[in-house]
Amino acid sequence: MIRNVILDWSGTLANDLAAVLEATNLIFTEYGRDPLSLDDFRKHFRLPFSGFYADLLPEAEAEGLEALYERFFHGLNDKVDLLPGALDFLIFCRDTGRRTFLLSTIKTSHFEKQAQRLGVRDYFEVAYTEIMDKREKIREILKTHQLDPKETIFVGDMIHDIETARHGGVLDVAVLTGFDTIEKLLLSKPTIIAVDIASIQKML
Repeated sequence: MIRNVILDWSGTLANDLAAVLEATNLIFTEYGRDPLSLDDFRKHFRLPFSGFYADLLPEAEAEGLEALYERFFHGLNDKVDLLPGALDFLIFCRDTGRRTFLLSTIKTSHFEKQAQRLGVRDYFEVAYTEIMDKREKIREILKTHQLDPKETIFVGDMIHDIETARHGGVLDVAVLTGFDTIEKLLLSKPTIIAVDIASIQKML
């Protein structure tokens, strides 16, 4: 039985793809580059996102990118909504006694603003944010909270999330509501592919 649920935020629970693309394109414009289309962004974007910028903006320094992203995304937090079924899924986990954690690269300040406004902050036992490489964190989470990997799933929308789950020895579940297309996700051969978070609730 799955007793522990670790969740990504962006593209898994939160519909922030358009906002992230807008902030990213403002950075590109700052460096004199043409904006990316949604298709091009989904094709090239990956985690850790340092690799994405190294490919497309090699002249940019990490600190400068971080400051720009913080400035540009600040005004976009209110554009982020929950994906369909996300709140119901969190309620389901709470009501069935499943321990629920967040593991995300999102800026802590952005997550707090979004989660408080959307009324979901208290559904997470612990929210791990600003984790640039989730693979380096998941084993620590399992150990700290004494989570049995055989009773744990990690749900995310990107190849990096699938790799993270496998690194921790937990069940990997990919959702199709976020940043990576199904074609990209299939490259990592996910154990389970779900159309959305509601499908995972039915599975559980």
